[in-house]
Amino acid sequence: MDEASQVDLATGVLAFASAKNIVIVGDLQQLPNVLDDQNIQKSEGIWGRYSLPETYHFTAHSLLSSAIAAWPEAPTVLLREHYRCHPKIINFCNQKFYGGKLIVMTEDHEEPDVLTMYRTAPGNHARGHLNQRQIDVIRQEVLPSLERQGYGSIGIITPYRDQVTAIQTQLGKKLEVATVHKFQGREKDAIVLTSVDNVITDFVDDPRMLNVAVSRAVKSLTVITSQDPQNDRTNYGDLARYIEYNNCAVIESTVYSVFDLLYQGYAEQRRDFLKKHGRVSEYDSENLAYAVIQKILQKAEFSFVDCAAHVSLVNLVKDYSVLTEEETAYARNPLTHVDFLLFRRMDKSPLLAVEVDGAAFHAAGSVQANRDEKKNRIFGQCGIPLLRLRTDGSGEEARIEQALRSAVSNS
Repeated sequence: MDEASQVDLATGVLAFASAKNIVIVGDLQQLPNVLDDQNIQKSEGIWGRYSLPETYHFTAHSLLSSAIAAWPEAPTVLLREHYRCHPKIINFCNQKFYGGKLIVMTEDHEEPDVLTMYRTAPGNHARGHLNQRQIDVIRQEVLPSLERQGYGSIGIITPYRDQVTAIQTQLGKKLEVATVHKFQGREKDAIVLTSVDNVITDFVDDPRMLNVAVSRAVKSLTVITSQDPQNDRTNYGDLARYIEYNNCAVIESTVYSVFDLLYQGYAEQRRDFLKKHGRVSEYDSENLAYAVIQKILQKAEFSFVDCAAHVSLVNLVKDYSVLTEEETAYARNPLTHVDFLLFRRMDKSPLLAVEVDGAAFHAAGSVQANRDEKKNRIFGQCGIPLLRLRTDGSGEEARIEQALRSAVSNS
């Protein structure tokens, strides 16, 4: 029985019932089988009714761990020779998880960029189990570097399904993206590991999870984490130290956002920034976006463009016949406005609307998200481009400039 750490007791025992001899192959340093809530609830109910040895506790043991506990005298053999990963990659696992017992059979030819760690700019970039900033780093910095190096196969691994879905949606289905659990037993020439958490949790820091993720990489491993100092005390912190010790790259990501200044650690810098650039709103996020817009409008090519804050939709909609009854009522509400409107100075004709969306307030499924969709439709019917800037995104200056240039050329 192979991959026995991922086999549950009930399935394994059924196989045992048909055997005269058993050879069990597995690794306790890799991930155990995953049980859903229904199976856990049922098994714990049975466990509570009967007096069974801990060795046979269904939710606590995989087949492998149960067999080791049940048959302590059974002969065991450590498969020490490792043939998959570059020595610099597997030696981390060897030292950290296997006590140096592995014999690495691959060779180090001093290849560059075998191990790389990117640290995102300080800030609370994660929202639940999704980290947009780490996705931006993958798209803008990591993938271009790996593609230049010509790796035949690239895999992206993350602890959370939400991050998998977001990466596939934004970067396309051609890339192979999966959770650590789904990548066990597989390999890629280059692996990208995104940790997601701002402060790495016990779930993400599980040594078995990190061992599996690292050892999927054959030639190149790239890890993306946050800069929170608390992460230095985790297994990821040990990986960062290992990378530095081996003279490999630990890179401070250059992907940033003006909204990074909303992070509490930047309170003083934010006050100085806003004092210099002025305020047009009670919300710091909008004031930061306005400062970026003003910087863009200083360029000669946009000298004919001006910006107004908090423009009511009733001043923008000229033909209500194209709107539904619900959309009409929403647009005519005097409180309904767009955060910023960029327009031609000479005739006040609108060019581009810009909205600043707080990540928490505008979460999918929220009341505000439904209003956003309504506003999107209204602007679409009015023929005015609408750019949304999420406070957990990045590259706002480039995005606004590109959208404005496109709006000018199409107007």
